[in-house]
Amino acid sequence: MTSLFFKRKTQPGYLLTSILAFILAGWMSTQSLAQTGTRADLTWADSTMETLRKDQEMNFELRSALADSMSHVYRLHGKICNQIFSRVMFASYQDKLGKADVALNELFWAMEQYQPACDSNILMSIMANFTNIYLSLEEFDRVDSISRVALALWNPEWKDHEIRYTILNNLAIAQASLGDMATAGQTFRQIYEEADRDNDTSNLLTSLGNLGSLKGMTGDLDSAYYFLSRAALIARKINMTDEYMDLLINLSNVDAERGNYKTAINRLDTTYVVATELKSTENLAKVQKERASLHARFNDFKQAYTYLLAFIDLNNQYLSEEKVKAVTEMMEKYESEKKARQIQQLELDKLDATLKTERITNTRNRYLYVGIVIFLAAIGIYTRLRYVHKSRTAIQKEKDISEGLLLNILPASVAEELKQKGYAAAMHHDVASIIFSDFKGFTAISEALTAAELVEEINTCFKAFDHIMTKYGIEKIKTIGDAYMAAAGIPINNTASVLDTVYAALEMQDFIINRKKEKDEQGQPSFQMRVGIHTGPVVAGIVGVKKFQYDIWGDTVNIASRMESSGEVGQVNISEATYQHIKDTPGLVFTPRGMIQAKGKGEMAMYFVHREGTS
Repeated sequence: MTSLFFKRKTQPGYLLTSILAFILAGWMSTQSLAQTGTRADLTWADSTMETLRKDQEMNFELRSALADSMSHVYRLHGKICNQIFSRVMFASYQDKLGKADVALNELFWAMEQYQPACDSNILMSIMANFTNIYLSLEEFDRVDSISRVALALWNPEWKDHEIRYTILNNLAIAQASLGDMATAGQTFRQIYEEADRDNDTSNLLTSLGNLGSLKGMTGDLDSAYYFLSRAALIARKINMTDEYMDLLINLSNVDAERGNYKTAINRLDTTYVVATELKSTENLAKVQKERASLHARFNDFKQAYTYLLAFIDLNNQYLSEEKVKAVTEMMEKYESEKKARQIQQLELDKLDATLKTERITNTRNRYLYVGIVIFLAAIGIYTRLRYVHKSRTAIQKEKDISEGLLLNILPASVAEELKQKGYAAAMHHDVASIIFSDFKGFTAISEALTAAELVEEINTCFKAFDHIMTKYGIEKIKTIGDAYMAAAGIPINNTASVLDTVYAALEMQDFIINRKKEKDEQGQPSFQMRVGIHTGPVVAGIVGVKKFQYDIWGDTVNIASRMESSGEVGQVNISEATYQHIKDTPGLVFTPRGMIQAKGKGEMAMYFVHREGTS
């Protein structure tokens, strides 16, 4: 199973430049001007919008603040089209900050306010941002429908083709994620042809890399190697080092899948050298993680464990560097705000001196004024207390949600270690039993169902599998398209046994068989499934910086996958190692299959297992 990834169109950087500090100072002074809608603040808004379009070095917190202020200025001046575009920019930055709900609200507002008199590129920007957010939320059917509407409205005479490339790229990724690899390939190739025609090197590079990843995912490793190699040459030629390193990692995965481990290691070594020269801690961490995975493929678990530890150290270092950057930016912002406050204080001091030169002759008015101030202060204190109370309640609610999400994606013991230490150490497990399942004829069935019907049917099956895993105390690892993967014997305190995985696999087949009978009676298409189990050593731990994922590595995983692909519909196919653990279990019957050819593994002994009295 080739571990490749698509390249999305993203915004780089977190460095606050001197020009941005200048913009921030202008923004601070504009807060008072914007209340009256002067010409000066409109000029500021126009220049800031142009800077935001061109400068990619600004952090998204500051971008959001500036876009919000720009929108306020344009509203006061009645420039509705500019206001809409400012809100679209604000939504884009909020999405990058992980606030998808805020971003969607802004885009829905922008869509309602859009007017035919506005630039059509604003409408396309709204729709492109919708596809970005829904792609992040993994609502692929929405990405598909919005993209098709946007492309149908597209006018070839429009000059800003970057919006079109973003929509096409998101559409292709959504199509692949929905299992329609053939259509996704056509869309990626369309991006390639248009970028080649437009002489757009950046999108030409992205399309080639994504075509390579797609081919790797579908098992066409020769084509994957061709497209990824072309992309790598372009990235190296135009000095796009981050893209070049990502492509080398993808090529390494393809080499490993083809059995060229030496070449795969050499590519990772090259990536490590480039990352070292650039002092890129993030990419150094990526390389160490891939090295760990690669060595686990050929059972060098000691070296794999060493690389995993190196990955954890570098990953923690990278996170620390990001914190330092954030603190630096915060300090720079604080200094700018401090200067603005000093200016305001000087103005207040001047006003105070003027007031002191005037004689206050009306005592009643003085006391009335003091009373009003006290009253307003009381209201302010009360409002502040209410705000603090609401904030604490909201923070606790968010904390509870975060706790629930963390426990939903990680084993409890791993989640606890992550909360206490900030990381979770990878663990070697001598005996783990891996379940792999896959639906037969998935592509044919997907063509007979709508996207919504297909997703609903997969969801129904996977929810049933989740309940079965919970029943037997087995750890669900992940789903990949229509494949489902789970394991017993991990993490360290897991009590599920090899036998539990067999019982669970039999119940999975029971569910699918009964589901097919129901669907056949209704005249509807239905799934059939293969299930495979293998038992052996694995390394387990957390991968990634964002969207943490608990995963397992080792040849045991590969063999379990081969057990599934070498099995038959309606059967549970197990390896010799699993058979030796459970062969004396009462109530189970084993059918020896002899030596079966397994892709990449040669001939292996396999057995069908079923309950006594069934076939």
